Amino acid sequence: MTVIRYDPHVPEIRFQGHAGAGEAGSDPVCAALSILMYTLCAALGDEGTERCFGDGCCRIRGGERGPYEVVAAGLRLLAEEKPAYVRLEVKR
Repeated sequence: MTVIRYDPHVPEIRFQGHAGAGEAGSDPVCAALSILMYTLCAALGDEGTERCFGDGCCRIRGGERGPYEVVAAGLRLLAEEKPAYVRLEVKR
């Protein structure tokens, strides 16, 4: 399972774990998560953000909040559709 932690106050999104919805390299849930994170990176640009990508983990921090909110909406949809593979935790 992939656990996603979103802190809108920083803003920051962190992923940990593998979705496990398919074989490595062809997992559709992992692909959906990846494209959402790449979308966030593209929307933020390089200025004023910290990024860390690794095997089974990802962290993006800083920049404007708007792109995070759009990506978080996609993450919510994915977590609702695939609760066995994705859990989204939003800091209040």
